[in-house]
Amino acid sequence: MAIEVEAFLKNHKAVRPRLPDDAPLFLNPRCGGQAYSGIQLSKNIHLLFKLAGIQKTDGRLPRIHDFRFSFAVNVLLRWYRIGFNVQAKLPLLAAYLGHVSVISSYYYLRWIEPLASVASSRFAARYGALIQDGLEGGVP
Repeated sequence: MAIEVEAFLKNHKAVRPRLPDDAPLFLNPRCGGQAYSGIQLSKNIHLLFKLAGIQKTDGRLPRIHDFRFSFAVNVLLRWYRIGFNVQAKLPLLAAYLGHVSVISSYYYLRWIEPLASVASSRFAARYGALIQDGLEGGVP
């Protein structure tokens, strides 16, 4: 999805380049540069998706919460790949998402294939020998 948004913004710049004093993408220039309301931001994002031809595999437009999910999953993937202690860093992700605890963030942390792959690889690298030794030693 990020590639499509970048392509849209690149095409938008070709039509009208941004000026140095232009408001950021998510601030409303009609209201003195203040933030959009949640409803208006959602409408603008959906319009952006329609114009850019961005849709989910089922043909529907992505929701704002799809961004939150994508962000959370990509942070976890990045942390796993860097080698961070993901469990120790989960409170940071929860705080960034605006949650009071990690438990509130579990909604965004669905077990999808890329996460399963990196987490399983990490587990196998650290504990695979213990499991293999246990199996070879006759422990079921």
